Amino acid sequence: MKVAALCVALAACGTTGGDLVSFDVVAAGVPGASSLDTGLGWHVELTRAHLHIGAVYLNLAVPISGSQETVCILPGIYTAEELAALDVDVLDPTRQPFPQPATGTNDEARTGEVWLTGGDVNADADSTVIADLAGTATNATMTLPFSGRVTIGTANRGIPGSDPAQPSQHPICKQRIVSPIAIDLRPHDGGTLVVAIDTRAWFANVDFTALVPDGSGGFVFPDTNTNAASQSLFTGLRAASSTFQLSFE
Repeated sequence: MKVAALCVALAACGTTGGDLVSFDVVAAGVPGASSLDTGLGWHVELTRAHLHIGAVYLNLAVPISGSQETVCILPGIYTAEELAALDVDVLDPTRQPFPQPATGTNDEARTGEVWLTGGDVNADADSTVIADLAGTATNATMTLPFSGRVTIGTANRGIPGSDPAQPSQHPICKQRIVSPIAIDLRPHDGGTLVVAIDTRAWFANVDFTALVPDGSGGFVFPDTNTNAASQSLFTGLRAASSTFQLSFE
């Protein structure tokens, strides 16, 4: 994350011509996040849902699809950053403040990024629990108590490259960065960036019958994309257009 911080510092020093600003950042779940229905016929009651956010970035432009296949940090694009991590209780709709303010410039931001990482975004391994969840899923014939803990590393979330000549075609950082989140805002000094998190996208395409028994009467999301239910959950966690909403006050 230090490289991205340098990019913002360079922008603040004259690349964009914007004024320096500092503002608070808060995160919250959406009302009703603990009880939801999915398109696959499941009713989900959540008793626990935490999400670890490692950083939040505001960008000057919309990244061009395909132009950054192997690059996660985009020089010159960042206008503001929140680098202090926060574990968010996603079932709580009250605002939970990040421990430090964000900094940047007051230029117009067109897209946002949420970084789901506990350390170096490029590291192959990261033991940080990004999502920790539990609840029950019910359909017309069964009720399944479930739990899950999601980490993001090359071993369990990496995408194998299709071309041996390009081993970095799908770097693990791509799996940790939720982008682009569409926004149109201009941060100002003393304001507040609000990160809203909607759990409905997490479970939208999850077939809970693919869960694995945990040995004590419940079921678990294996921490790997080789399980269909876990892959659907992971895809939902990273759904930029439906899981995250960024606004500024």
